[in-house]
Amino acid sequence: MEYYLISTAGYPNFGDEMIVRTWLKYFKIHHPEAKVTLDVPFPARAQFLFANDFENIIFVDTVWNAIYKAESDGASLTNPEKLFEALEGNDPRNSAGINHLMNAQSIHLLGGGYFSVDQDVFTRTYLFFPLLKYVKDHNPQVKLFATGLGLTPISSLYADCLAEKYVPVFDYFGVRDQESAKINGTQYEVDDVFMAKKLDALKLNVSDDNPDILLSISSFSSMDDEQNFIAKLIKFLERPENQTKKIGVLEAMIPDDNWLFFSDVWNDFPDIKARLKFYGFWDIWQKGIPYKKDQLWVTTRFHYHLVGALLGVKGTAVLLGDDYYATKHNSLSKIGTGWQILALDSQTDIKPTSSKMGLKLLQLKIDAKMRRIDNLFID
Repeated sequence: MEYYLISTAGYPNFGDEMIVRTWLKYFKIHHPEAKVTLDVPFPARAQFLFANDFENIIFVDTVWNAIYKAESDGASLTNPEKLFEALEGNDPRNSAGINHLMNAQSIHLLGGGYFSVDQDVFTRTYLFFPLLKYVKDHNPQVKLFATGLGLTPISSLYADCLAEKYVPVFDYFGVRDQESAKINGTQYEVDDVFMAKKLDALKLNVSDDNPDILLSISSFSSMDDEQNFIAKLIKFLERPENQTKKIGVLEAMIPDDNWLFFSDVWNDFPDIKARLKFYGFWDIWQKGIPYKKDQLWVTTRFHYHLVGALLGVKGTAVLLGDDYYATKHNSLSKIGTGWQILALDSQTDIKPTSSKMGLKLLQLKIDAKMRRIDNLFID
């Protein structure tokens, strides 16, 4: 069997990479002899990320080139004709890749929140849907799957278009948040990375010497938000119970997440600065998250919120102030992570929390997803 996987991995960004690693581990367990094509926007970097995760895999950027060209030619979800022209011979440089795509047996849009009408970079990806419908129209035997997608924020025009034209052509269409699940025909489920622990796809670097507090904070869109967060963070780190704790700063995305460690603000707080240790993305990816029991996590990153909850860690998810991230973190809160959800404009302090009962209920949701996945992919 051959599997054609589409992902936004390779940037790299920890969450997107973890989705791919989770699926490659799934196929390695259940279909070790399969041939896998991974279609990503950065195939060269993806080779270094995933070459050891599956034996028979090739890395391409065919669908990404197709949507980039189509977008530059004026295509959109509701007006995709220029995309079809590219697939019909108007993109001869990619003809070999397009031919490979058109003859696929199974095409799978891997999970992630790479769709949003609020960001240009995530608006073009809606073109995946007319592209895959085109493949299905010309190759009716192909199986189309989508799992763990986040499709919002989305306009009513785009939502109606997906529900009427594109979702019905999929053999399975799973979404990870309740807002996306409002689109008719979708199946509400948990994010793909929730399967990682059971599949042994989550790398942990476990040691008692690891930091007591882990921070993974993306850059803020305004200086006011950054200063507001820094003030809350300093107050948290200077609490009597935290004053001697070691602090790790995790880089989920290069270089967006290294600003906190290198910030000049710590020059005014030498006691905190002396306790900071930086963990770059590649170190985390290759060696694992520096985890130990009873850690406290504070993050803006969706997948660190998810992984921390899986590990039973007490945490705080910091909202960046837009609907895109609010939907992501609130989707995790609604399924029982028990983490504190902190808006920067609130007067609330950072107080990491968790929920043992929520974790038990979450395991049931993970089990339900894995049963559905097995029904789809295990003959």
